[in-house]
Amino acid sequence: MPQCDLALWQQLNIFILANRDEIDSKRGKIVSIRIENVNKSFGKYLVLDNISLEINDGDFVSFLAPTGSGKTTLLRVMAGLEKPDKGHGKIFYDGVDVTDVPVRERNIAMVYQDFINYPSMTVYENIASPLRVSKNKISEKEIDKKVRETAELLDISKILKHYPSETSGGQQQRIAIARALVKNTKYVFLDEPLANLDYKLREELRGQLKETFSYNKKGIIIYATADPLDALILSSHVGYLNKGKILQYDILEKVYNYPQYIEVASYFSNPTMNFLEANLVKENDDYFIKVTDDLKIKINNTLKDKLNKKEYLLGIRTQAINPNRQTKNDIIIKGIIELAEVVGSDTELHFKYKDFRLLGLSQKIESYQIGNTIDLFIDPSKFYIFDKDTKRLVCRVGGEK
Repeated sequence: MPQCDLALWQQLNIFILANRDEIDSKRGKIVSIRIENVNKSFGKYLVLDNISLEINDGDFVSFLAPTGSGKTTLLRVMAGLEKPDKGHGKIFYDGVDVTDVPVRERNIAMVYQDFINYPSMTVYENIASPLRVSKNKISEKEIDKKVRETAELLDISKILKHYPSETSGGQQQRIAIARALVKNTKYVFLDEPLANLDYKLREELRGQLKETFSYNKKGIIIYATADPLDALILSSHVGYLNKGKILQYDILEKVYNYPQYIEVASYFSNPTMNFLEANLVKENDDYFIKVTDDLKIKINNTLKDKLNKKEYLLGIRTQAINPNRQTKNDIIIKGIIELAEVVGSDTELHFKYKDFRLLGLSQKIESYQIGNTIDLFIDPSKFYIFDKDTKRLVCRVGGEK
């Protein structure tokens, strides 16, 4: 796997920030990309199913989904690398229908998971290639200026006469990025650019990208990823795809705190959310969502009005289950440790409670003996109640839907 370094992304960040189109701040949010009723099929396989979406200038949008759910295809359709099925969808940039506009005529840059260069061209010609095929005639003098400026930013000026095969893996990445960004684009599409990096480098680059794009209020960043951490750390908006449909699209905080479907709640969590079968029961004059005698939540009248069935699924984020008391109202259960795994600066606890296998989190590094029974504390204000049949969110305990 090619090696990448933090300096590369720092230089990339400088380039992107220096070349954004100006947007009048007085106009507020402007719909810059609009997707209307897009279908995309490959043979008989429907990959995108009636996708409609509006994205505003200044947004950093992550399309989050497991592999094979359509996120890369959606990115490619939006960028113009693929077309929607005939008669099934349109793409608009700034109100202009670009569905049939060739990708080379669009004001975009594309960064792929795998950095690919033209092996028969020198580094200089690799970078210059998108300028040479631009619909706008660019003089050789201007091409030379742009290539050398971009190469300088990415620290590859000394290898412009080399061929890609004569350069290191890290330099090859820089060449590909330089080629993608030399046009000074308004829209940047990133297709899982961190996917092939090791854990430590990925963590560093997330932080660097976050710092860069937090200052950017112009143009649009579209980012496809299978990693919920990428979306959590980088995005202003998140769209979750499932079987070719966008199940939920909203600002990051809304999607994370109020996932509308179990699929969103399960995947857009790090680590994943726990789910337990529960019943609505009445004890004396009070109502509870009850899993066991130990694990039950008192339901107030406001929430009771939303609950008209007997059976539900109770969602509990891993972070809400802790070996250390979190609030004075914590529910206490006993769990048998099956695995304690250190991840970064946290310890993930895999444990058995009754007939359930659950996951909790200690936000520090701790040692646990496999097979030991320990007390685990659950914050009762952090439960999600889902309809067992439709898998949709009914309500969140401790917050409005």
